[in-house]
Parts: sequence; C-alpha cells; structure tokens
Amino acid sequence: MRRAATAIAILVSAGLCPSLARAQVALGEAPAAGECFRYSVEFDLAGKLIVTQEGAKEEVRLAAKARHTFAERTLSAADGLPVRSVRYYEGAGASAVVASERSDRALPADRRLIIAARGSDGTFCFSPAGPLTRDELDLVTEHFNPQCLAGLLPNKAVNVGDTWAVAPAAAQTACQFDGLLKNALVGKLTAAANGAATFTIEGTAEGIENGAKVTLTVSAAGTFDTTAKRVTGLTWKQKDDRDQGPVAPASQVDVTVVLKREALAAPPKELGDVALAAVPKTDVPPALALLRHTDPKNRYELLYHRDWHVTGQTDQHLVLRLLDKGEFVAQATLVAWKKEAAGKHTPAEEFKKAANASPGWTPTRLLEDTETSAPDGRWLYRIVTEGKMEDLPVVQSFNLLAGPQGDQVAVTFAMKPDKVKAVGNRDRELLNAIAFPTKK
Repeated sequence: MRRAATAIAILVSAGLCPSLARAQVALGEAPAAGECFRYSVEFDLAGKLIVTQEGAKEEVRLAAKARHTFAERTLSAADGLPVRSVRYYEGAGASAVVASERSDRALPADRRLIIAARGSDGTFCFSPAGPLTRDELDLVTEHFNPQCLAGLLPNKAVNVGDTWAVAPAAAQTACQFDGLLKNALVGKLTAAANGAATFTIEGTAEGIENGAKVTLTVSAAGTFDTTAKRVTGLTWKQKDDRDQGPVAPASQVDVTVVLKREALAAPPKELGDVALAAVPKTDVPPALALLRHTDPKNRYELLYHRDWHVTGQTDQHLVLRLLDKGEFVAQATLVAWKKEAAGKHTPAEEFKKAANASPGWTPTRLLEDTETSAPDGRWLYRIVTEGKMEDLPVVQSFNLLAGPQGDQVAVTFAMKPDKVKAVGNRDRELLNAIAFPTKK
C-alpha cells in the first residue's frame, strides 16, 4: 500500500495522472466579427455629491437606477477585444434622485440602433439615425460596457486558485475611463465543475473621466461556460471616489452592476445584414459625431461638438463648458433674447450697453466690434472685450444672433486670457450651429 501511495504521488507531481491533479480550465474568449449576444444590464448607485458653496463643502444625496436590454453584434475585433460593435436597445431607461429632485431618462425609438467604437480614449457611441442628445449619449455610454468581458480573463489554462492581472484595455473599458492612470485589478479562478467556472476581479484602478480623477475599488464575480468558452454573467461592485472636475462636482458612491449574457445563434432582424447596410463601416461621419440640443420652448436648436458639456439649463438659458483634452478652457451661456418682427433685430448699441452692464463685469479693452449679415437673413453682432470678473482677468465675447423671423439668441463666451488660443474658432463654430425655427 505504501509503495502504491508513493507511486501515485510521483505520478501526480510529474503531471502524469491528470485525473488526480488539479484540473485546469481554459479560461478565455476569442471575440470575432459576426458573433452576437443579448445583454441585460441592471445598475444601482447610492452615495453623495460633494459641492462647494461659498467656500464651504456640502453633501448632497445621490441615488440612481438604470436598466438596459440590448442585442450586440461584433463588427470587428483586435488584440482579444471587440473594437467596433453595433447594438439594438430593446429598452434603455434611467432615473436619478439628487437631493429631493428626481429625473427620468429613456432612449427614444428612433435612436435604438447604436454603434460603439472602443479606442484609447474611451468608447465612442453614435446613432446612424442622427445626432444624439447629451442625455441619450449618457444612456448608451454610462452603463457597463460588455466589450471588456474577454479582457477580464487570463486567456490561458489556469487552475482553481490561480490569479492574473487584468489587461489595461479591459480595465479602462470596464471602469469607463477616458484615460487609465493605474491598473491594479487582479482576476482569480475560484471554482470549476460541471462545465461552469466562477472567477473574481478584485483591486483598484485610477483614471480620468471628463477631466476629473477617479479612483475605483472593485469587487466583482463572474460565471464562465467552459464548454462554450464565454462569460455568461457578471456582478460588478465598485466604490467610486471622484474628485471635483470642470463639468461635475466631487462624489463618493457605491455602484452595483448585474450583467446577464446570452449567445444568439443569429442576430435579430434589427442587426441583420440588410438592416446594417447603411451603417458606417469605419470612421464616424462628422455630422453623427455631434450632439443636438433643442430649447425647451423650441426657440432654437443647436448641434454642437462633444467637447462642449452641459452644466446648467433652465427654460431661459443653457450653460456649456468646453473641455480641451480634459482641461476646462471656456464657458458659453446661451439666453433666448426677446423676439422681434420678421426681418428685425435688437439694435447693436442696445445689446452692447446690456453686455457691458453684465453683473460683476468690468470691461477694460475692446478687441472686436463687428456686425455681419448673411443672405439667408441671419444677422450677428459681436463684441470681444478684455476685462475683469470679480477681480479676475477674463476675455468675453458677447454675441447677439438673429434669424430671419426675428428669433434671437444671446451667446456669451468667457475664458481666461491664456485660453484664447486653445478656444480658437470653436466659439464661432458654436454660433454657426444655432438654427432657428423656419416659417410655417
């Protein structure tokens, strides 16, 4: 008996008796163009915003829930991850409560087809049907991105208890960073039996999102089908600590995401070859990369670049902030101005007087004073002035834009003097992108 036991031990240690050794699991996926999955993603967030009012920090309750169900077809893959996918959302909705105010968002029927392109600076989503609103963009980009799933795995045979470092591209995609600063996420195979395996993802990651530093502490658990060789589910929990950024306050929240995944033998008709015939194959068409905004009272519409972020909105005004590689460079405030008769506009001198009397503004030097009109009936009066706002040096351009039917919008751009070059012509581009209602 002792000799038999010794022989077995030798065989096991030499790897010659696999039935008695620890069974290895080939834990990996190979994403390929054409494959299609259906996803259910539930999102739950609870925590607080940390806002600064007159130098004092104040905590504001924050809670949010979201649910997304969609089919996703891979269009191209590289380096073990999908690079470009097309999704059809059967449902996408979110609700949030900030302090005691509730807001709800839902994806409209004409924007359910979405292209998701993963790159070094995050995931870029757009709709072939036309420009998205900022709320619609948030709905399709802020949920957990399943393009990271294959990269969470080691892509090799491992034993129960083995660990591996999560690939940087997968960490950036899972954490939804614009840029990855630090990746200390570690995977571990925890069990394997009867054609199924379970694994965990633990650790921390740091990155940049919308110009703010974000630190995440992750504790996730996933299931893997060892026969089909694919992830079938994932519960992703993270503690999210965000610094104050140029377009959002600081926050501390706990997030739980529950993802379920089902392989489809064939894509649904919405993702079939006929439906995708008109989908751009590579580059994003410039017009579809823009975002759209409609004034609540339909006094004007705006198509704008994604570098502009909405930071405030009422029935009367819209506030946008311009980020250049994550850095705040300018602010634009749009105000619906009083309507005049068709073919008329507010006199330039009247607007100039109102601009120079802006609260807290002390003009010191006039840089530009121009009045232009276009054949289509649009009229623009523009003054650019150096001055001080609450003792800080600022350059402001005050613009009054009028349409042929007498509709008017006043647009003020404010920036530090050293940011004028970075802004370039993007203020004029925003002005040119404003459209007024056509005559009925």
